[in-house]
Amino acid sequence: MTRRGMSLVEVLVGLVLLGMVATLGFSSLHLVGQASQVTAADLAVTGAVQDLLRLRLAGVLPLVASGTAGRPAILFEGQPERMAFVAELPRRFGLAGPAVVELRAQEEGLRLFWRPLSGDAAGEGQAGRVLMDRIAGLRLRYFGSPRPADAAVWRESWSDASALPGAIEVSVQFHEQDARRWPPFVVVPRLAGRTGGAAE
Repeated sequence: MTRRGMSLVEVLVGLVLLGMVATLGFSSLHLVGQASQVTAADLAVTGAVQDLLRLRLAGVLPLVASGTAGRPAILFEGQPERMAFVAELPRRFGLAGPAVVELRAQEEGLRLFWRPLSGDAAGEGQAGRVLMDRIAGLRLRYFGSPRPADAAVWRESWSDASALPGAIEVSVQFHEQDARRWPPFVVVPRLAGRTGGAAE
């Protein structure tokens, strides 16, 4: 005699297996949705940081002070992992007029400091604002001729120079497990070719 249909045990086993497959499928979709939200948020933060840096670096002011050996030098100090320059900041930074701005990598992330051109830093400018957290490193390079006799090439540092760099490259590295990426980022200061004014 042939058997028609399935037994109750077979139906129950089939339902359990179907439930397990559905649960795995829904959890996978949930993880994909979370990953896309995190990626979108990270891209927004990276874009905002690059916009802030682009505006500040494009507006670097070529103010001149006394450098080494008494010769005039632009107020711009560039090293591989930190950079200080003079630029106008928006009012939300609590300063009016030109300010000394410093960008550097610290343990907690990429941090921006600022202070008035004459005077000491105070408040958030002294403590610094974290632009991006959990970074692995910061690499800065500068293109141009620091002094008229120098060749125009990419350099790891820029100090005691008679001119601003012709271009500034900012690279942020992330830890290996970090999905964030920093797109190529080079800024050309608008006043790079002009003679600076004296710092007050």
